[in-house]
Amino acid sequence: MRAERRRLRAGLVGVILTLGTLWVLMRVAGLTVIRTSRDPVELPPSVASTARSLGPMEDRPKNIIIFVTDGLGFAHLSLARAVGPGIRGEATWDRFQAYGWHQAHPVQGLLTDSAASATALATGRETRYGALGIGPDGESLVSLFELAHGKGHRLGVVTDSYVWDATPAAFVAESESRENAGHILEQLARSELEVLFGELEDVGEDEVPEWEPTIELLQTRFVLLDETLRGPPGSEPPTPVAAIFEEDAIGDLESKPTLPEMVAEALARLSSDERPFLMLLESEEPDSASHDNDLDRLLRGMKAIEAALSEVLDFSRVDGQTLVILVSDHETGGLALTISDNTNRNLKALWASKDHTGTVVPVMAYGPGAEHFAGTHTTAQLGQLLAQLLAP
Repeated sequence: MRAERRRLRAGLVGVILTLGTLWVLMRVAGLTVIRTSRDPVELPPSVASTARSLGPMEDRPKNIIIFVTDGLGFAHLSLARAVGPGIRGEATWDRFQAYGWHQAHPVQGLLTDSAASATALATGRETRYGALGIGPDGESLVSLFELAHGKGHRLGVVTDSYVWDATPAAFVAESESRENAGHILEQLARSELEVLFGELEDVGEDEVPEWEPTIELLQTRFVLLDETLRGPPGSEPPTPVAAIFEEDAIGDLESKPTLPEMVAEALARLSSDERPFLMLLESEEPDSASHDNDLDRLLRGMKAIEAALSEVLDFSRVDGQTLVILVSDHETGGLALTISDNTNRNLKALWASKDHTGTVVPVMAYGPGAEHFAGTHTTAQLGQLLAQLLAP
């Protein structure tokens, strides 16, 4: 018994010494632990996810384009401006008419992932980390795509990531886990999408189906286009269409095709008749680059984002009936910018993490109804606003 008590005391002393050492090291490194409640996050009414009634709207848009820039935070935008047009130059996002930020979080906790965040955007409801298109108790949720289809909209998805990735999947599928690739692909093949452009990833690994069965499944709904975004001879104008590429085929402006090329083709197809349309556009590059703390890849990806953004903003300006929303689902990497020398002319990029962070992220809007997105929101509130703005 005495020996056991001695071992217990020695163990406690070891724990105390270890914790004390960690505390000293964290203070020296400038790190601070922020204590948070273990209870579900309770937000004040000013930012709680309650529906905002917009009332009668004469400025209701005919078409809506939702551009999700995965993992992008305010520092990513600042970096792209500094390296691109400079602090006094004009960046593409300067063309927006309304600006704000939103707090991205799952139903419980402070950090979110793309699945929970995209579900909130697509359905106006918060859910569990990793869940797609369902509520926290597994209940089915109605997505913007379902609402839009019921109102006669044409639907499209364009992504430089894989087509069953969390962001596009949340708009067209329901799943307990974002990893259920086969189940998500089956729902894509049964969807009402008229345009589906993106990649396949991890083909044949874990639960991901092989390439050929996946293509055969998608062909039950879609006519497949090649890398020039054209169909087989005699198939024009095919609808619905899909352009499916290998992993990492789409990235920067040297890719074939590029993200802006896919956007231009999708817009041409979705706007080819008088029906309204809803398009989800996604770039995964800020997230992928920031997970690796890869500054070069991030900057190349930001150039592709700006080029794709120019396509949709130009379309909206000429069309006059299209709302464009640029929104991030969460920040990745904890990017920070500081000066690198005493001249104050050069920036140094610092990374705090290789994972998601809990910072607020931007939302920008252009076109009919843009003013409703100014200010602060939760991600679910953005989804509720979009649902209300869908043309009747």
